[in-house]
Amino acid sequence: MELTRALLRFAAGRPHVLLLEVPGGTATRLAAEVELRRRGWPAAVSPAEADMVLLAGAGGARLTPMMGLLWRQVPKPRVFAHLDDAATVPQMFDEARRRLATGGETWEVFAGEEQDGDEFREGHHGDEHGGDSDHGDGDHEDTSAGGGDHGSGHEGGGEQSGGDDHGGGHDHGGGHGHDHGGMEMPGGLSMAGRGPDRDGLQLDQLHVPLGPLLPDWPAGLVVYTTLQGDVVQQAEVDVLRAESVHEGFWDEPWRRVGSGQEVARGEGARRRVAGYLDSLAGFLRVAGWPDPAVGAARSRDELLAGARAEQVTPRLRRLVRRLRRARTLRWLTDGLGVLSSARAESAGFETVLRASRGDGDVTARWQTWLTEIERILPQVDDTTALPAENALLRGESSEDPRSLPALAVLPELLEGAELAAARLIVASLAPDVTALGGRAATEVVGD
Repeated sequence: MELTRALLRFAAGRPHVLLLEVPGGTATRLAAEVELRRRGWPAAVSPAEADMVLLAGAGGARLTPMMGLLWRQVPKPRVFAHLDDAATVPQMFDEARRRLATGGETWEVFAGEEQDGDEFREGHHGDEHGGDSDHGDGDHEDTSAGGGDHGSGHEGGGEQSGGDDHGGGHDHGGGHGHDHGGMEMPGGLSMAGRGPDRDGLQLDQLHVPLGPLLPDWPAGLVVYTTLQGDVVQQAEVDVLRAESVHEGFWDEPWRRVGSGQEVARGEGARRRVAGYLDSLAGFLRVAGWPDPAVGAARSRDELLAGARAEQVTPRLRRLVRRLRRARTLRWLTDGLGVLSSARAESAGFETVLRASRGDGDVTARWQTWLTEIERILPQVDDTTALPAENALLRGESSEDPRSLPALAVLPELLEGAELAAARLIVASLAPDVTALGGRAATEVVGD
């Protein structure tokens, strides 16, 4: 018993944390990232690595079966914590650590997971996934197949320190509800079907959902993929239906302007730069570049805490210069997810449209983030009023949220990509689906 207690205390000293975001959880997730960095707790990239599972945002009953599937893959001792208030994150971390040191939690932490997600297995049959279908849990309990090597076979090296394995081993994360009618193996994974590949050969096909419970994945996004080997043959996009409407964190200054409040230009610029840095940090983690990802996240948090431009500019200049010189990163992302300028313009993109005027690939998109960060950063101390028309330019209405262009083009960009490259493509688009409210993707992209 003494040895067991000593081992539990050791495990709780520096636990590996799997941080997941669901709609409405951006502010809480950001607070959790700050606290994780302050404590020096390492991030887990899959359930099998985790000691703690932290869910940022309003989970609700819809997520319980999905979390139940993910929870099975977390080795004991283990702890789950639901973070629903950014102000209480430090106390929640202390409590989670205490519970881990005393033995963690058992299966019963999720009420109702004994259902094993049966209610969701009827939700996605072929084309029957319109506005009223429920995509959730289902036929693929093994969520560890998606991670491997983000970069379409490229190997790391070169400039990156600490990024030897491009990809970090991300799993697919429990949001399954995808029934394609095949036989079912023990544990819930469907047997492979067969279908023609790009050369007309009959090869095995697997139906693998990506999301919504993935680290560094857009909150609430679900992509149902049909794979042959590790190549995406088909992709269908949907969003997790929220039980309540959540307002986007990154658009908050423009919503205040739209409601008649006076907001400084600098506040809007600050939120935009922080948003680009957040997207950049997540993208770099997916690409297996953790060191510059930490730098981007640290600058993001300083800006959100009110740091002046002169305080963050030197570090950001070094980060931008390092990334622009990173030949290995460009090699990893060149030619992935190419989006023409005509297609980007017709879809209604903003930043991605500017990237598409160049090469239009993943590399062009993350480099455009760097350009935008440099362009907007000097404005964060501007105290003049943010014009009301700027709220309209942002497209922040429930009828036309800015996430719609990404949802519209995502399937065509993913088809033909390797699974590892698919994660990079999604990260380079960084769709914020919170503004969709409770609508399904099929209602908003016209399928």
